[in-house]
This record gives sequence, structure tokens and C-alpha cells, in this order.
Amino acid sequence: MSVIAIVLYLAIIIIAVAGMWKAFEKAGQPGWAAIIPFYNIFIMLEIINKPWWWFFMLLIPGVNVVFTV
Repeated sequence: MSVIAIVLYLAIIIIAVAGMWKAFEKAGQPGWAAIIPFYNIFIMLEIINKPWWWFFMLLIPGVNVVFTV
């Protein structure tokens, strides 16, 4: 992979994390929670007022599409 592709990939990741961090802070949650895998999903479910068991539904292929919509 070329250096340009790696830099572009890292830039996209940084922008995505920064956006999620800001969204968490605006919702009254800690911003650092955006960078913790799986924990950030629990926090997102809390922000949108959905039950915790939806997390497990998001792990099942096919079912996750329905719950995401």
C-alpha cells in the first residue's frame, strides 16, 4: 500500500473519531467513550434511548440491518 493511501486512511479515521467524540459530548456523554470499541455502541444506544439488549441484536447478521434502520 502506498504512503498516500495510508495517510488518507488515517485522515478518514481521525475525522470519524473526532465527529463521534463531538456527538458524544453534545449528548452529555464523555467524549473518550467514542474510541472504546463496543462501549461506544452501548453509549450510542443510551443516547437514542434504546434498551441495552439491542447491542446483541446488532451482532447478528441480517438482524442488525433491521435494528440499524
